Amino acid sequence: MAANETAQPAENPPGKKPGMMTFVKALAFVSVIVLLEVTGASMIIPTAEETAKIAEELASADLTQAAETGGETVEESETESLASSEMKEVELGMFHILTYNPETGSRLNVDLELFGTVLADEEDDFFPLYEANQRRIREQILITVRSADVTDLSDAGLGLIKRKILEKTNRALGRPLLHEAIFSKFSFEER
Repeated sequence: MAANETAQPAENPPGKKPGMMTFVKALAFVSVIVLLEVTGASMIIPTAEETAKIAEELASADLTQAAETGGETVEESETESLASSEMKEVELGMFHILTYNPETGSRLNVDLELFGTVLADEEDDFFPLYEANQRRIREQILITVRSADVTDLSDAGLGLIKRKILEKTNRALGRPLLHEAIFSKFSFEER
């Protein structure tokens, strides 16, 4: 019976926490895993010399392509072809938008006059499609402005809103005829 009493204290009681050695073992295991990952990543990542070589190859490929297109890169030739084509402004409408944010209790009042640019060659295609889809386009513009954050509305160039309007308008037209959105008048007030 005395042997049974001495064996019980040697075992860990159920409420006892693990010792410092368990913590050291876990820390060593995690350290080994991290070291293996760092070693594997360093084998895959290119060196500075390899990166420089790749950059030189890409630069020489761009120069070769520019020589083949007559001294211009592809982006420059596309930009010049759009600039050389005459762009026409078309009116997309005036908008007065009131929104209410129930979370903050604030109201937003937005007034804007919107124009777009189309290629002169495509102007005859634009107007029939615009007339047929005018209400849908107006709705998409209203939804875009209503869903915009105050930070988007206070952006000096209104870049995000313009991109969204272009995307939704061209989708409603069925063809990418509109190339730029222009706000001739824009104001908003938060109350």
